Amino acid sequence: MPPSGFSQKAVTGALVFVKACYEDLQAEVKAGKHKNMEAAIAFELKQLKKALAKVHIDKQGRLAERPK
Repeated sequence: MPPSGFSQKAVTGALVFVKACYEDLQAEVKAGKHKNMEAAIAFELKQLKKALAKVHIDKQGRLAERPK
């Protein structure tokens, strides 16, 4: 059963998205973009941290840039 407020279709879609992200990351490691999977995950976490520092969800529920 999906978390409250989320349909089964939304949860399945989110899991498909996450699966694809890991597959892409694995391919990047195999292609030599990252030294290993640990380095690849560290890189992605750094990218996410930068993105989250720049954006937020506003009162209208939209993704918006944080004021500087």
